[in-house]
Amino acid sequence: MLNLQSILLYLCMGILPFSEPATFNFTIDSPLHRTMFLSGNFGELRNNHFHSGLDIKAQSGTPVYAVEDGFVSRISVSPYGFGLAVYIDHPQKGITTVYGHLSRFSPLIDKAVKQQQYSQEKFSVNFYLKEDEIKVKKGQIIAYSGNSGSSGGPHLHFEIRETKSESPLDPMPFLKSYLKDTRPPQIRSISVYPVEGIVNNGYVRKSFSAIRQKSGTMTLASPITAWGKIILGVKAYDYMNETSNIYGVYSIRLFVDNKMVYSSAIERFSFDESRTINSYIDYEDWIKQRSFVMRSYVAPGNYLPFYKNVVDQGIITIDQERAYKIRYELRDRCGNLTTCSFTINGKKRNILMDRPKNNICLYDQDNAINTNDISLFIPKGSLYENVQLKCSRNDDNSYTIGQEYIPLHSYCTLKVKVPSDTIINKRQYYLARVSKNRETPYTGIYKNGYLEVKIRELGKFVLKSDTTNPVITPLSSAQWGNLGKIRIKIGDRHTGVESFRGEIDGKFALFEMDGKSAILSCKLDPKRIEKNKKHSLKLTVVDRCGNQSVYENSFYW
Repeated sequence: MLNLQSILLYLCMGILPFSEPATFNFTIDSPLHRTMFLSGNFGELRNNHFHSGLDIKAQSGTPVYAVEDGFVSRISVSPYGFGLAVYIDHPQKGITTVYGHLSRFSPLIDKAVKQQQYSQEKFSVNFYLKEDEIKVKKGQIIAYSGNSGSSGGPHLHFEIRETKSESPLDPMPFLKSYLKDTRPPQIRSISVYPVEGIVNNGYVRKSFSAIRQKSGTMTLASPITAWGKIILGVKAYDYMNETSNIYGVYSIRLFVDNKMVYSSAIERFSFDESRTINSYIDYEDWIKQRSFVMRSYVAPGNYLPFYKNVVDQGIITIDQERAYKIRYELRDRCGNLTTCSFTINGKKRNILMDRPKNNICLYDQDNAINTNDISLFIPKGSLYENVQLKCSRNDDNSYTIGQEYIPLHSYCTLKVKVPSDTIINKRQYYLARVSKNRETPYTGIYKNGYLEVKIRELGKFVLKSDTTNPVITPLSSAQWGNLGKIRIKIGDRHTGVESFRGEIDGKFALFEMDGKSAILSCKLDPKRIEKNKKHSLKLTVVDRCGNQSVYENSFYW
């Protein structure tokens, strides 16, 4: 007889209708050689993307091991994103493993990185290696965990990708013996959206809190009445043993009168598809409330590979005066199940919703909107469904470019007329997207009285100019020689730093950048810098509008 642990083991192995493809039916070692506790799981909902791996809790400096035999195929270094990252191909398995947010590399990998940085004369590098350059064995230390790049705290970001397609796969089935999970997902609320219908006497989304019954199943705290066409959405999180973190939900199934009308399971996706999260969720609610509601609806331009058994795109028709039995089933990767059952009472009503007729942009073709002051080109594939878009120049000289709660998948070309063209250096013009008193700068190309930029968000834009040079602030400069390290903080008030370059005694000096603090640091290397003498330092920083600052100083080391 199987015990609970064995049952969970089989569930995690994928012996379920929603299992991992059979071609990847094998296990690997833990990259930390121990039981893993996660701060983030695969497919977790993030800003503009699905999380592509596991975030494994680890203090900075924890050894990171190769999970299988293979070779280092790629190394990247950046102040942002994955920070310090190693990619290892495992040809016998057909997968690539990725290790990100590292604090440092093993000596052999670090040597290759330094060669590239000094050859390219820059800190940020991203390069590929051949199969015979750096081979690794299963269990070999390749790096040490850290907090580099856009990490919010020390951990190891670990991915498994199919080498051929580069699509990320859920690592959990490969690491089943290193994870503990007997806790099911929890449903917070259910949202009902009238598409061409009415919900509780209204034409806007209604949200209903979920409550747990004595039986253990869940239902809703208040009744629902509806008529016409509606869609549903669910706000829920998953949980794991011995942690207080919340995670993304793996599988969602929706039944109406015991018939499945929607199912999704996040097992793999391509990076080109990841931004489609903005169609998977209620994007307007995310913009307004920073809340993730997963819609049980598939827009016509949503090509995510998650969906099965979807009827009428997930649209539910309430056209009878009766009780419609609704059931949500949510599972995690280990098969732990939560069910929420409730009814929607059909109540016949006159539906007075108006369909927009003007300014309609179609998801399956190119769209262009032109006025005297604005030109917006939306290429095919940028929209997930047909939408109404308006563009206008406002009395305060700002520009309204559609509605900010309509998501864009691809970059669109926006041209706006410069109303008072007085700046000599045209590169200093930029557009600022304003949302909730926060500005996002977009730099572009000036031509014939217009500024052209590439945008991926709609909303309110303001034309501005950046004539201010970046700021360079030396830190503890009197101690550089004693510390054996130069530390300098850089920043830019308007459009952000685009590039920096350090030189010592007229030669390139490697300054590493921490993207979170904007601090540059240069370790003084006796192999490159002569000791016991005075040296000259020059640091040049350029912002995205071409404004430049130069800092010069001397130090003894």
